[in-house]
Amino acid sequence: MPFANINGIEMHYHEEGEGNPVVLINGFSGDTSFFKQMIPELSSKYRVITFDNRGAGLTRYPGNGIMKQDFVDDVLALMDHLHVFKAHMLGWSMGAHIAQEFALQHPERLKSLTLVSAYPYRPARSSYFMNGIVDCALKGADPEYISMMTNAFCFTENFFADHEAKGRPVRSLKNLDPHGLKDQMGALDEFDTRETVCNISVPTLSIHGLSDIMVEPKLGDYISDRIPGCKVMRIPDVGHIIRTDLYSREFMEHIRANDC
Repeated sequence: MPFANINGIEMHYHEEGEGNPVVLINGFSGDTSFFKQMIPELSSKYRVITFDNRGAGLTRYPGNGIMKQDFVDDVLALMDHLHVFKAHMLGWSMGAHIAQEFALQHPERLKSLTLVSAYPYRPARSSYFMNGIVDCALKGADPEYISMMTNAFCFTENFFADHEAKGRPVRSLKNLDPHGLKDQMGALDEFDTRETVCNISVPTLSIHGLSDIMVEPKLGDYISDRIPGCKVMRIPDVGHIIRTDLYSREFMEHIRANDC
């Protein structure tokens, strides 16, 4: 269970495999387990690096708020700590926004960029709902409800109907820290690349579910329409959380094409 002492925090990270590095960045409340289905195949050819952003998972940070730049600086510091000069990068949701900012500030450190369920700015409805449920937990509600309510926005009706028909519970995250997640929301609410996303010069792949209600597909299109040469993958009947097996082939092709 390695930790990196960087930027005044103890960042929990995981790495597996050898070869060109691939950095995977979680979204809101996510930890190193988020990409676990993708890692076995990916690590057979690449050095895969995942980590817990400050405010979630096992990463320890001062707990005095998070700025969006903190997230970007943490990724850079972790790469430096692991002696990774240049990497492929994939970010999901909030992680995709961190990845956008990283690509704008440090393009020389990236071989390719993949944005999954991405947005140029946080949607007002999602911010209203997510801040509200985190505030409920801060007032004493079970933090597991943060995960349950987020699931309701991240998965489709068919997903829930299928679980209901099979008598299978929908997994929710436990032991969440509402203080850390409130800090993450503060940074998330800051994000806005509407005026700068056109300056991303790294080879980019944009992936979005067409049934995403947390971040509507038009926000993914806003990004892909403005990044020169951006490749686009849109997946029908899929919400905000996209199973990695639905896009792993396209992702692998994208990074292979930019492995030089």
